[in-house]
Amino acid sequence: MKIPFRKLCFIVSLAVVFDAPDAAWSQEVSVPSSGPALVKAVMCESIQKLTPDNQAVVFSIDLGRISCFTEFDQVVKQTVIHHKWYHRGNLISAKQLTLNPPRWSSFSSMQLRDADKGPWQVDVTDESDKLLYILRFSVTD
Repeated sequence: MKIPFRKLCFIVSLAVVFDAPDAAWSQEVSVPSSGPALVKAVMCESIQKLTPDNQAVVFSIDLGRISCFTEFDQVVKQTVIHHKWYHRGNLISAKQLTLNPPRWSSFSSMQLRDADKGPWQVDVTDESDKLLYILRFSVTD
C-alpha cells in the first residue's frame, strides 16, 4: 500500500512531536543560583485541572487563546515572577505572577486576534528581571 507523501510527512511529524521530551517544548536560558527552581515551562492550548493541556510550539489562530504554564519547586518564601509576551520582537504584555511556598505552578494567557499570526516568545523572569527561560512558538491559520 502506497501512502501519499503529504500524509507520510504528517505521520512522521506527529511521531516526532509525541516522542519528544518536555524539554523540546521550551528552551532553557539559565538557572538561578538562588530562589525558586523552574522545573517546567511550556506553551499549551489551555489549562485543565491546573495542568497544561495540548502542549505545542505551533498554535492555530482559531483557538482564540493560548497559555504559558510554569512550575517552580523550592519556593522558600512568597516571590514574584513575570511572563513577558513578545510578538515579532515587540513586548505585548507583561504578567506579574506570585509564587507561594513550597511548590507552585502559575500560568498566563493571551487572547489571540487575527493580527497575532507569526512568531512569538514568552520570557520568564524572576523578581529582579533575571531571565530564566524563553519559550518560542508560532501562531498560524
